[in-house]
Amino acid sequence: MKRLTTLFLSALSLPLTAAACPIGMQYDGYGCSPPYQYSMDDWIREKNDYLDSLGPKNPVPVVYRSPEEVAELQRLQAEKNQRDAAIAQEIAQGVWYSASSTTPEGKLCVATFAKFTRADNGQNGGVVSLLGFQQPKPDAWLIFYGTGLPTPKNVKKIQLTLQQDDEPAQTVEVFSYRFERKIGAIAFAVPGLTAALEGMRDKQRFNLSIDGQTVLTLQWADAAPVIQQLQQCAK
Repeated sequence: MKRLTTLFLSALSLPLTAAACPIGMQYDGYGCSPPYQYSMDDWIREKNDYLDSLGPKNPVPVVYRSPEEVAELQRLQAEKNQRDAAIAQEIAQGVWYSASSTTPEGKLCVATFAKFTRADNGQNGGVVSLLGFQQPKPDAWLIFYGTGLPTPKNVKKIQLTLQQDDEPAQTVEVFSYRFERKIGAIAFAVPGLTAALEGMRDKQRFNLSIDGQTVLTLQWADAAPVIQQLQQCAK
């Protein structure tokens, strides 16, 4: 069975798009995105919005508001606090979510894992998403999101050292871009969703570092049901 690390290294020989994104992804003027909207996009953004909120807060300017405006802001903040509390409880132990979307080129299959806590201040843990098309379309990607990742204004190719479980670390070339204000993204192209699934295991740990400094550590568990769902979707 090929490990995901091996697939990342194989992907370095794949041609690059003119927009400096992994093959099959599109430059959207801000970062890289799949060629179609997919049903998990809101779920991923919600988790990353919460991760973004864990970092240092910018000073809030003093603005006069009417009692009605203050009351409305307080109501909205209470709703956000309630959502954040539910998300915090959900992702403290780690949570999977998988889905598929129908596109003109076949099904786009997606699985995402999120795990982090407020105690980590967003530096340990993050979000990882595996997505790709059903056969025979070969385009597939693995994307890591985290507050420790670089947030360049434009998409950049950088050198990153990837260690999976206790295997030797490998240095690979990846695509780096900003996903949210303080959330960076690292994207890998992989040679097909089926091939990527061959490297997935029920429990895996990833350590990403740049210039010797760890920028993201993430470990997933209980992936077996998700792997089966993606295998069915990829057929």
